[in-house]
Amino acid sequence: MKINDWRIERGLSYSELARKVGASHATVARRWCLEESDPQHMKPATKFIRALTLASDGQVTANDIYRQEV
Repeated sequence: MKINDWRIERGLSYSELARKVGASHATVARRWCLEESDPQHMKPATKFIRALTLASDGQVTANDIYRQEV
């Protein structure tokens, strides 16, 4: 599941998601939750991927983040 889809499904703001994983609001809103085609999109660092996996109870995983859309 994509990070932004999980965030929306849970009714979390960018700030709430950022607090859950220990990231800045700007990082979440301006990088991780953008569409992959957006030039500003960035994938989270490993420590944040682990935090996202834990916060989402395994619904967002490294495979979801690194999976290539075809």
